[in-house]
Amino acid sequence: MSPLPAHTPSSPRLLRHLPSRLAIAIALCLPATAIAAPAADDSPAPAPPRTGAGEGAGIVDVLVTVGTMFEGTEADGPFNPVAAKVDYGTAINTFGGGGMREHEGQDMFAPEGTRLIAPVATKVLETGSDGGRGNWAALYDKERDRTYVYMHMLEPASVKAGQKLDGGGKVGLLGCTGSCDGAHLHFEIRAGADPYGAPSDPLAELKRWETLPSG
Repeated sequence: MSPLPAHTPSSPRLLRHLPSRLAIAIALCLPATAIAAPAADDSPAPAPPRTGAGEGAGIVDVLVTVGTMFEGTEADGPFNPVAAKVDYGTAINTFGGGGMREHEGQDMFAPEGTRLIAPVATKVLETGSDGGRGNWAALYDKERDRTYVYMHMLEPASVKAGQKLDGGGKVGLLGCTGSCDGAHLHFEIRAGADPYGAPSDPLAELKRWETLPSG
């Protein structure tokens, strides 16, 4: 299993704006002669309209437009919810609990305090704390119509109900609160916009996210 790189919430947003910023930088370095090509009959080309941004503004506008076309195309996930190398434990830590207990998610073991992040753009449905789940949060993925549940976080969730997160946004820190044995994230995928919806085995999705360039 290859180590997972740590992610910061701002990284996807910075990458999304890179094309337009690069386009502007290139435009500012171009000579004024790059604005227009000579006419086919060798007659002088008409002067470009003034935009108030100085000579070369026309090509700047064009390149900014091109850059804007690529805004948001950089990967915004999916990210593995634990931003570190993960140990998935034994059969009892998998979905179903290996037939030994009821277990509706996948345990992901990593050092206490490891950052927990949103896999993709989501909206926070609920957060809370109790004796079973410990500090927990539920994030709704509208595009895939499913909810991601995080349990046993070290501290109360870093997010609040109604808050929107980008992929890679911080949810909390991995810990061992509530009913747990050893620092880990109990991660669930549930159907619909419902922290209590029908659960499905998240392991295949987690493994797939590990192989993605951004995950």
